[in-house]
Amino acid sequence: MTKFVIFAAVAAATFCGFPQHARADDVPTYDIRKSCKADTQAYPSAGNVDGCLRDEQDARTTLVSQWIQFAPDSRTRCARMVGDPAGPQSYVELLTCLQMARDVKSLPKN
Repeated sequence: MTKFVIFAAVAAATFCGFPQHARADDVPTYDIRKSCKADTQAYPSAGNVDGCLRDEQDARTTLVSQWIQFAPDSRTRCARMVGDPAGPQSYVELLTCLQMARDVKSLPKN
């Protein structure tokens, strides 16, 4: 029985951990309509929903073309920070996070 419990625990950890790794391999999918609507309501001077949607779609297009150029640990960390369903999900913020992480890693070490 103990062997079965250990096997089940290892199998669960393996399979439950796999989807998190797989998510880091693909650009996440966000509901940008919801985020843009919330943003334009909170910050009316920032522009309109259509402009926000264009910016988000442009950022997603850039992410798709550059995704593998960002370090896997940065992709995972930034996707977790920006992808919280309780908060605003933004491709612009995800792209900015990834670019900043890349730039920090390229700084010369003292």
